[in-house]
Amino acid sequence: MHATTLALTTGSELRNWILAVAGNLFAAILAVRAVGYFIKDEWGKMITLVVAAVFVGAMIWLPDEMRTLLTGVWGKVAGSA
Repeated sequence: MHATTLALTTGSELRNWILAVAGNLFAAILAVRAVGYFIKDEWGKMITLVVAAVFVGAMIWLPDEMRTLLTGVWGKVAGSA
C-alpha cells in the first residue's frame, strides 16, 4: 500500500496549499452569508458582499497578479509610474 503524504519541498507549495484552504473556507463563508442576505431580501448588503468577495477572492486565488495590479495602481496614484 502507498501512503499519501503531503510532501512540501519549498515554501511555494506550502503557500499554495494554505491559499487553497483559505480560498475554500472563504467561498463557504461567502455562500452562507449570501444565502442569508437573499432570504432576508437585503439586496444592498448582498451586492456589497459580492463586490468585496471579488476583490478578496482575487487576493486569495491570484496573489501574484493582484500584487502586480495594486503596485501599478499605487504607482499611478503616487506619481512614481
